Formats: sequence, C-alpha cells, structure tokens
Amino acid sequence: MARTCVVTGKGTTAGNNVAHSHKKNRRIWKVNVITKKIFLEDENRWVRVKISTRALRTLRKKGLKVAIKDHGGDITAITPKKYVGITPKAQPAA
Repeated sequence: MARTCVVTGKGTTAGNNVAHSHKKNRRIWKVNVITKKIFLEDENRWVRVKISTRALRTLRKKGLKVAIKDHGGDITAITPKKYVGITPKAQPAA
C-alpha cells in the first residue's frame, strides 16, 4: 500500500457510511501520511520516511528507532532500497 506509515503500519481503512435510515454506503478513511526527512545520528545520514502525523509526535518524543521497535515494526524499513540485501565487497589489497 502506498499510503502507509512506516512506524505504526497504519494504512487506508474501509467501512460504511451509515445514514439516519441505516442505509449503508461503502467508503474509505485515509491516513494522514507525510514524507519527512529525519537525521539518524548513529548512522550519520538523513532518511526519508513516510510517517503519519500521529506517529510524528511519538517520534519527536522517543526517536525513530525506538518508536519503530515499540510498535513492532522492522528497522530495515528505513534502509535505502538500493542497499537492502547487498553486502560490501572486499577491497583488493594494494
């Protein structure tokens, strides 16, 4: 899903609009997700993450890695896609 929070895992939810007469119409609720650049001090780099505004408050209080672990998320979700699964090659001896 494109509109998903990295920290909490919240995504688009579906349900019914219920009128006063109990007539039901399908609808969706979208998560308020923003793209935010966050600096990881221990890795000395900037990371661009899609995060819900509710999780952003938690992030400011606890930090990115702690917030992801508290919600049961995977820390590899914030690694750049071009580096996932690639091990660095050994440098030839000069």
